[in-house]
Amino acid sequence: MILIPVPWLPSAKRGFTTYAITLSPFVLILKSMKDDKAILAHEQVHLDQVKEMGWCRFYYRYVTNLNFRSSVEAAGYARQREIENATT
Repeated sequence: MILIPVPWLPSAKRGFTTYAITLSPFVLILKSMKDDKAILAHEQVHLDQVKEMGWCRFYYRYVTNLNFRSSVEAAGYARQREIENATT
């Protein structure tokens, strides 16, 4: 994981804050979240998915297939919640 702290990230949904975006091997992450273990775990899930599927296949499906995107995000959020629950 190559972290790139940034001051701002675009959001696909109005009123929704994007904390990080994975463009393997890079993770663009808000500067304020760069040490958040739960967010980093979420993004690591995506890095692992890209490694397993291949860069082009993963990102093509992520952009073109809403069901695929929902499933990979669900896996990321599940891991994120595990970390959040373990640290509270």
